[in-house]
Amino acid sequence: MFDKMDLNLIDSMERAILSTIFFDNTSIEEVKDNIFSNQKYKNIFIVMQELYKNKFPLNEETILAKLDNSYEQTIINILTTNPLTNIESIYNNLIENSYKIYLQNQLKKISSSESNSFDKLNELEDLIQRSKDFKRQEIFNFLDFSTIQEKTPKFLLEDILPIQENEINIISAAGGSGKSYLSLYISLQYISNYKENRAFLWLSEDEIGVSKKRATSLCKVHHNLTINQRITVIGKETQVFHFVDKNLNVNSKFELMKQQLKEFSLIVIDPLIAFFGADENSNADARFFMSLLNKWCVDENKTIILIHHHSKSNGTSKSSARGASAFIDACRMHYIIEKAENDSRSRKVVIDKTNHFSNEKKDYIIKLFDVNVEVIPYKESKKEVYKKHSIPLLGDSEETEVDEL
Repeated sequence: MFDKMDLNLIDSMERAILSTIFFDNTSIEEVKDNIFSNQKYKNIFIVMQELYKNKFPLNEETILAKLDNSYEQTIINILTTNPLTNIESIYNNLIENSYKIYLQNQLKKISSSESNSFDKLNELEDLIQRSKDFKRQEIFNFLDFSTIQEKTPKFLLEDILPIQENEINIISAAGGSGKSYLSLYISLQYISNYKENRAFLWLSEDEIGVSKKRATSLCKVHHNLTINQRITVIGKETQVFHFVDKNLNVNSKFELMKQQLKEFSLIVIDPLIAFFGADENSNADARFFMSLLNKWCVDENKTIILIHHHSKSNGTSKSSARGASAFIDACRMHYIIEKAENDSRSRKVVIDKTNHFSNEKKDYIIKLFDVNVEVIPYKESKKEVYKKHSIPLLGDSEETEVDEL
């Protein structure tokens, strides 16, 4: 009847909240209620509240002093859990799950009671009203507009491929066009150009070893690029999950994923549709999904690249992108990758949509020959070379086709 969270997931979320309180004692003020299902967690939180109220530090020693030795391993497990950057979202998920359990128990109690039908109806009406009260919350966080700092949109890697910072960018193309390859190239350039930043790629259609081989070949040609600890790639060995389901419920794993990726500023998801569990042809569902990712960008300064498939192999606009048009409408930059005419080693990269990028050069032909790539403004004179970048060939030099990347 109610979609409740997995018990292991609940335990992870509860530990994460307590871990956050250990690392930042003031964050206990954000946890208004003792919503912990694990009895030991409940007791630890009660001790934390008491210590905090009396202005004592919340650490392993002060808490164990109030409890017995059986809590020692539990506290170690909590301390080894990554703290949260935003405790509110996880806390709200736990509150909602707790209330779902409460509603289910109350419905069972009403249905099994020996009360007459009239009394049962009154109890149900009361339960419905309490449910409405629970869902009632503030939608807006009003700010003084006169104090808001002005902001100019920024672009990463402008000399290579402009990606709008802290926004959603989409790269779409037909199969065999080099989408995954391009995402690896962008990510390696990203960590090369921004030395303090980290990139995460979930290339869910490729084995991680295949992605590693492609990245290694890139680094052999681009001497400025290296594979280091600031780039993390996972592949189809990791089970994908839908960020939202068909009823537009947000998967609790999404919040945990956000927490695990808090140190990464560039996020690449490939392909978009593998992580979308609602109706892909519904603009309303697509807008909900994109708003979820947009909020992540805003709240945590993430730059997101979504890799998207085309429904038609020779499409040349956003209308060719698979599913609802709202996916493209909601992003800030949309690139289309096409095969260059009569040249299997070239790619034409087109900026199909941009809200803020002012550079007039929006069409590029990326030509692969030997081990070099010339990036030339499309439809301009062949003599005028705008940028040059080295990109490795994909496969043996005698091949005539480039595989899906």
